[in-house]
Amino acid sequence: MYDTLARVEKELAEIELDCLRKTYIATRPKLLERATAIEAIPDFWSTVIDEAPAEIDQRIQPRDVPALNCLTGIDVERFEVVDADNGEARSIKLTFKFKPNEWFHDETIEKKLHWRMSKSGWSGLVSEPVRIHWKDRDLTEGLLDMAFNLWQKENELKARGQNRGRIRATDEFKILMEKVERTPQDAISIFGLFGFRGHHISAQESISALNDMTEGAESGWEGPDKGSPVLPDTEIYPHGEEVAVAFGEDLYPGATQYFTAAKERDTKSFEEELVSDSDNSESNTDANDENYGGRPHKKPKLYS
Repeated sequence: MYDTLARVEKELAEIELDCLRKTYIATRPKLLERATAIEAIPDFWSTVIDEAPAEIDQRIQPRDVPALNCLTGIDVERFEVVDADNGEARSIKLTFKFKPNEWFHDETIEKKLHWRMSKSGWSGLVSEPVRIHWKDRDLTEGLLDMAFNLWQKENELKARGQNRGRIRATDEFKILMEKVERTPQDAISIFGLFGFRGHHISAQESISALNDMTEGAESGWEGPDKGSPVLPDTEIYPHGEEVAVAFGEDLYPGATQYFTAAKERDTKSFEEELVSDSDNSESNTDANDENYGGRPHKKPKLYS
């Protein structure tokens, strides 16, 4: 019974992955063509970000807004896809392009997220920290640099053949842990996404786990989901996978729809305000200008 269930689950996963891979290959040329057309539309991406799905919108801090206003491009690549029949389609690379701004020197910031599976059966996205070259103000308030520094120290220890457990004795670990413990998760800048690491699952472990899954019940594999392990204590952006997936599977492919919805909403709001202003003018002809409240306050826009 369990053997049959495992086989069916494996086949379903393969079908879904095959569809995702083929869809990516088929749509990629048109998405690149769309990107060229978008370049001629002012404030396109800042408008889209303003309409972002909840997974992204709730992670944007007020201090992030001016920097996001400088977005000129967003791209999502399934960079491990070789062709319509080969490659891991669940791995994604997010690319953000910015016009010159007062927050960081980088004009392009990329974030690769690899799909991995653990021996315990968990699967999801993992990544490595990406450094942003800040100017006067670090929007992550030091968290991103600390995460990057710790990752570099881990690589140094590994290169020396030292046990990974020794990382806890380093200054980089202690400094980051203190910062993480003092920082509420809901106060972290969305730029913390570039420091997201996720679970420490190597490519080799993932390949081994996938092989176990392929062997099915004979290898002891009992299903694709045994629950998610606890994230490392030094994870600075616990919701990184959720945000990355929202960019890759919702905001990016649906960008034109988000932009159109925003423009239609703004047009409707403007027309309603005109009617409201006209009604107020007729019913309050004796009101003093200094007492007139003007238009109702709206949610601040990311674009000018």
